Amino acid sequence: MDNPIMKFQIFVDGSQVSDMKGPYGAVSIIPFTGKAESELFTGVILPGAADVQVENVSGSRNLCAKYMFKGQDKEGNSCYLFVENNGYITDSNKDAPYLNTYPQFITDSPVLGSYLCQARFRSEVQGTENGVEIRIYDVLKDSGAGSHKL
Repeated sequence: MDNPIMKFQIFVDGSQVSDMKGPYGAVSIIPFTGKAESELFTGVILPGAADVQVENVSGSRNLCAKYMFKGQDKEGNSCYLFVENNGYITDSNKDAPYLNTYPQFITDSPVLGSYLCQARFRSEVQGTENGVEIRIYDVLKDSGAGSHKL
């Protein structure tokens, strides 16, 4: 696997998490902060970021994180980068070293938009002491198909 195109550092304050558990499932809403550092984009997460995790009665958990960065694209232009990252925790992957998720991006950067606003990315989410690290990979680039120059 090639190097990730971007890395996000996500920081969670456990005292801010909202949880609910009942006979029909469970829900956790996890607010967070963080930053992105890469050759493509560097920025910080704006207020309002949250990972909503919904667990059904069979124990499968759907994760949907939505957040927006304010930062700079690779040419130094100010821009925003919205991320929606989705994944599932099931019996088959709950003990894996990382969780595969599937991010979608929206940006106002003319430099990054035509590349990032495509369904071609996969991410690996791995726990850290204060939250998670998310490594973003270009699936098409890694497979040798659909090369795209920035």
